[in-house]
Amino acid sequence: MPLASMTLMISQHPATIADIDFARSVHHRAYRDVIERQYGRWDEAHQDEFFDIAWSVAVHQIIFSDGVRCGYSCIENRDGHIYLRELVIDPAFQGRGIGTYIIREVLERGIERGVPVRLQTHIVNRAADLYRRMGFRETERTESHLLMEWKHDAG
Repeated sequence: MPLASMTLMISQHPATIADIDFARSVHHRAYRDVIERQYGRWDEAHQDEFFDIAWSVAVHQIIFSDGVRCGYSCIENRDGHIYLRELVIDPAFQGRGIGTYIIREVLERGIERGVPVRLQTHIVNRAADLYRRMGFRETERTESHLLMEWKHDAG
């Protein structure tokens, strides 16, 4: 269901083969800063490999803001939890509430199902601050990632 506000309309639609180049370019723009800050070097060929392994038209959604493609997501309904596998917003569209809107939709699904929402993000990813503001708590930390979980407080 799209969000209608005074300034923008946000929606998601199933990805198609025609979206692959768009999604790859968004991935590269969104992750370049994170990868360089965390690992020190951006390797385009290596990032193409990561993208190719993770991307699947069958499970990804394209995010639109006012009818313009601005990112993509992959949200998995698993036994016992919802996994927010990917939420990638083009840097040109960040800071407009698009990611917040998508996350709120996912949290609502978690409430409806009575399950937590989980995700992982790079340690240096600025999105971790957004996740914390939205109530996610760090449950584990690896050398490279934060594992986070949101649980509905029913009381």
